[in-house]
Amino acid sequence: MRGDPRLYQKRGIWYADLGVIDGRHVRESLKTTDEGEAMKRLARLRKARERGLYAPPAERNVTVRELLSDLEADLRLRGVAGLGKIRSHIKTLRVELGHRQAANLDTASIRQYQQGRLDEGRAPATVNRECERLRQAFRLGARSTPPKLKTVPYVPLLTVHNARQGFLGKGDLQALLRAIIDPDVRDFLEWFAWTGMRPGEIRSLTWAAVDREAGTINLDPKDDKGRRGRVIALEGPLGAIMDRRWKARRLDTPLIFHRTSRNQPGQPVKAYTKLWRSAVKTAGLPAALRPYDLRRTALRNLIRGGTDYTVAMRISGHRTRSTFDRYNIVDEADIREAIVRTAVYVGRLPGARKVASIGGRKR
Repeated sequence: MRGDPRLYQKRGIWYADLGVIDGRHVRESLKTTDEGEAMKRLARLRKARERGLYAPPAERNVTVRELLSDLEADLRLRGVAGLGKIRSHIKTLRVELGHRQAANLDTASIRQYQQGRLDEGRAPATVNRECERLRQAFRLGARSTPPKLKTVPYVPLLTVHNARQGFLGKGDLQALLRAIIDPDVRDFLEWFAWTGMRPGEIRSLTWAAVDREAGTINLDPKDDKGRRGRVIALEGPLGAIMDRRWKARRLDTPLIFHRTSRNQPGQPVKAYTKLWRSAVKTAGLPAALRPYDLRRTALRNLIRGGTDYTVAMRISGHRTRSTFDRYNIVDEADIREAIVRTAVYVGRLPGARKVASIGGRKR
């Protein structure tokens, strides 16, 4: 039929005439002098056209590695926080999928990649982070001018059932902090437990961000994952922590939270795993407790202390309510208190019956 894909030869090389695609008459070299091979390649192109998946040669030559490199360059240019962890995700994708043609990567191949990562012992949440970067790279390629690919494959995410639920009550938190023998690390962790700020954000705090007259500290937008910056009031326990840090201030570092590491003073508070494990054991707490559980503790206390969700999110740096809610853990005691409060409220209601008539059709 007129307009159907056909073969033609030019100077010994076979070409495909694919007809009109997206308003443009498309012809391309099949890069072979063998007619049988040319017919096979034409059949693949005809099948792609019928499915609406035809991509020009320039697009078919784009690899997943190229898309990932473009993504990394874009994130670096925009100054996205946490680039180090993102690079580790991209590195894995490069090794496993980088050689693949982007136009040929389909959902089945992505599921195969996911299964392979799970078989290696990777957590579903880790695999999801990698797949999110893959999806981000494809979307960036599709939005480029000119577009580097026509279609973005569906990237499924795994169901995650291992969301942590750890948090500390007041007594346990106090016992843990008392067991931290390094006062610099103790201040760092106590600040973490009160504000719920990300550890990287706390490490980045400098004395230049402190306004002693106003009694506030300003987190620079470049150090805020949401790139908005935040202001935190130095009241109550935060003021006490800041007073201690002022007394421990060193002139060889601008950092508020620092410690002596390997006989080098003024270093960022980073490696404290041994201190943490020792303190957890001394305080008689579960060995599975992790420092990041202090973030859940802070958010839980903020909400139960009457802080509005919006204000609590501004303190902790959460950008979405859905993410915040994953940290705002409800336990059995919360449910018990809710039932008691409801029973007290109902008990105070008047006992007189008030029956409202409901209109109906007359029979």
